[in-house]
Amino acid sequence: MQHTRRILLSAAVLLGATAVAHAEDGLYAAGSIGHTQERYDSSYLDATSNDIAYQIGLGYRAFGVLAGELDYVGFPRAYSGINYADTYGVGVSVLGFLPIQVVDVYGRLGLLDYRTNAYQSAPFNDSFHQSGSDLTYGGGVGMHWGNVGARLEYDGYNVTHANQLNIVSLGVVWTFF
Repeated sequence: MQHTRRILLSAAVLLGATAVAHAEDGLYAAGSIGHTQERYDSSYLDATSNDIAYQIGLGYRAFGVLAGELDYVGFPRAYSGINYADTYGVGVSVLGFLPIQVVDVYGRLGLLDYRTNAYQSAPFNDSFHQSGSDLTYGGGVGMHWGNVGARLEYDGYNVTHANQLNIVSLGVVWTFF
C-alpha cells in the first residue's frame, strides 16, 4: 500500500512540476520517473530493489552550455526478507551541454546529501540510519519544444554503503523564462 502511494505521489509531483528540457537559458523545473537498481553492501544490510524512483529539481541554465541543478531524489524501498531500507537525498549538480542545436546532450556531476533508514525485523527488531554526502554522476539526451522538453537520463550515485544505486529515467522540463 505504501509503495502504491509513493508511485501515485511521484506521478503527481512529476505532473505538477511539469519538468521538461529547455531550449534557452533561464530558470527551469524538472521532474523524472524511472527504473532504479539498488544493491546495498551486505555488511550494512543485504537488501536490493529493482523498482521505480523519482527525481524533482530546480535549475538554472546559463550560456547555453552550463546549468546548475538542485534535486530531490526518492528511491524505492529495498528489501531482503524481513529487512528493508529507505533511501532519499538532496543533490546539487553541474550539467555540461554539447553545443548541438536539435538535441540536448549533457553530462552531470555533483554531490548527493543522502539518508538511509534501515530496519531489521524479528528477531533483532533493530533500526539504524546512515547519512552523508557522496558523488553523483550521469548523462542524458533531451529535446525541447519552446519552453517544454523531454529528457532521457542515467544517474549513478556513489553512496558509501551501496554497491549499486542508479536510475534510468524519463522526464520533462519547463523553462520559466
